[in-house]
Amino acid sequence: MRIAIISDLTKFSWAGCEELWTVLAESALAAGHEVAVFINRENIPPEKMRPLLGVGLKLHFPGYGARAVERARTRLSWKFAGIIAPLFQAFSALNKFAPDIVFISNGDAVPSPEFLGELERSRALAWPYVLICHNSHLFGRPMEMAMRDAAVRYYQGARCVLFVAERTRMETEHLLATALARVRIVRNPVNLTLTSEVAMPAGPTVRIASVGRLAIQSKGQDILLAALGSPELRSRDWQLSFYGTGPHVERLQLLAQHYQIAGKVAFKGYANDIRAVWADNHLLAMPSRNESAPLALVEAMLCGRPSVVNDVGGITEWVSEPETAFVSPGLRVGSFRAALERAWLARAEWPAMGLRARERALQLLDPDPGGTLLSILIDVDAERRSGIQTESRKANPA
Repeated sequence: MRIAIISDLTKFSWAGCEELWTVLAESALAAGHEVAVFINRENIPPEKMRPLLGVGLKLHFPGYGARAVERARTRLSWKFAGIIAPLFQAFSALNKFAPDIVFISNGDAVPSPEFLGELERSRALAWPYVLICHNSHLFGRPMEMAMRDAAVRYYQGARCVLFVAERTRMETEHLLATALARVRIVRNPVNLTLTSEVAMPAGPTVRIASVGRLAIQSKGQDILLAALGSPELRSRDWQLSFYGTGPHVERLQLLAQHYQIAGKVAFKGYANDIRAVWADNHLLAMPSRNESAPLALVEAMLCGRPSVVNDVGGITEWVSEPETAFVSPGLRVGSFRAALERAWLARAEWPAMGLRARERALQLLDPDPGGTLLSILIDVDAERRSGIQTESRKANPA
């Protein structure tokens, strides 16, 4: 089977939504299928692509041919700078690949007009396709009707629509004002090879971790700083560490100074070793404005950590209060501060909550998400082939 994978990510070099198509590619290549990936961005982490290129992945991106991909295979830094190409130019090679099935990874519930327009212009949607939606949020200006109609056609044309959280499915149907058929919920992979409990750090200082891209509009770290900088919490014995990179580092540093807590806030950068993060921290703080099924939450749970979270996306499909987390029902600073206060008063319960969180994560986790996706694509392809044979028999009766 020839599988084409398309990612709509353009703003960042990598994101959690990319992990799922990566494990799909890994499983498909290991099973002997052909896989080609079509992306449209200049900066790709080499550690993500090199192993797949080494086992036969075909990679297509704007302005680069086989020689550039081969050079990238051995370079220590994979940075394609100074290239300006039309959006999603890499789609031009898709029809030459002639896939049996196309797997489309959407970061958000509603694709951008540019992405959807290029899918249609390149005839990528003429091939049988499965799409996955990783995130949704109900805030913002409603779609123009023409864009809504195009998005509905896009979803309804898929052979199967995948979501990583049930709430994401519900919110997507709300945004489209349409009930979707042929829907399945799938789970993200986690960045852990070991899932045993990580011991809580010693010492009296409460150590709080915020793990994720430093992007205020989605991850809401400004809410966390405002809550911790309140008169009620500012003077208590705690330390906050941000793990991640993103466009709003300086803004968050300014906010920490504004709330007079800069001495208690550390910016640690991107963390490759998640278990090391949780060896140093007691509690996950996730003040996100929108999420779906965040990997950072699941990884913290597997390491045995409770969390303070906003009730967005599929978060409460994984955690609940008071069993495993402290849940802020709104997106306001006061609501998150109240959840932090409840957490502070229940510090003695954190180890037991962490153990329950780990048990819950193990119940929900898919041990082979790449294999699950591949199985779905194989079933869809078999259904397609069966339909072709049926039509052939109708056209040529015995």
